[in-house]
Amino acid sequence: MATLFYKDFFIIAMGQFDKQKELCMPVAGIGWHSASGHEFHSIQDSVHCFRTKQEAEAFALEAAKAWIDVHVKAA
Repeated sequence: MATLFYKDFFIIAMGQFDKQKELCMPVAGIGWHSASGHEFHSIQDSVHCFRTKQEAEAFALEAAKAWIDVHVKAA
């Protein structure tokens, strides 16, 4: 599991092992404070799978950062 604080957003990324595929799927949770309280968004990318948890975590972190970049610009 990897964590990162990025542009006032907290990211938790992990590689979730898929027993059938025998590969790791990238999963990320993104949390932040808003005017209405705490917000949360999750990303699960079953299209991209990796041989190691570290590769899946790295991909999940980058996907979360990209989502934040789009979200911050739209706000």
